[in-house]
Amino acid sequence: MANAPVDRLQSFRSFIHAAEQGAAIPPVSDRDLKALHELCVERAKRYVGKDGVLSLDLMATVCSPEANLSAVWLRHTQLRALYREGLLAEWQQGTVLNDAVFQLAATIPIVGTHLDREAFLDQLRAATAA
Repeated sequence: MANAPVDRLQSFRSFIHAAEQGAAIPPVSDRDLKALHELCVERAKRYVGKDGVLSLDLMATVCSPEANLSAVWLRHTQLRALYREGLLAEWQQGTVLNDAVFQLAATIPIVGTHLDREAFLDQLRAATAA
């Protein structure tokens, strides 16, 4: 009998290991990224500025059933770093980010575990210039 939480964790670990070795990170749904961002914002409000550790099971409750949770998590960590550093200020009101941020973060090519920040910000500026 399969153990879904254990299988999910093993899959996550394998995915992260591959990413650390330079694997390409597949695109994800912008809705899943947005839902995860909103969850982190809510947790930060509740726990005085700290997101805390999010379990894969908790992530699964806010993401779509077909979501690649590992890819969503990795893309979100990169987005969250930009957010925390204030680099997304021109695309946010309070804690709410412009949908264009999630759309780009969901699809921009990422190889390995690090997003090319300058390319991301340049593409975001171009996408929202109109």
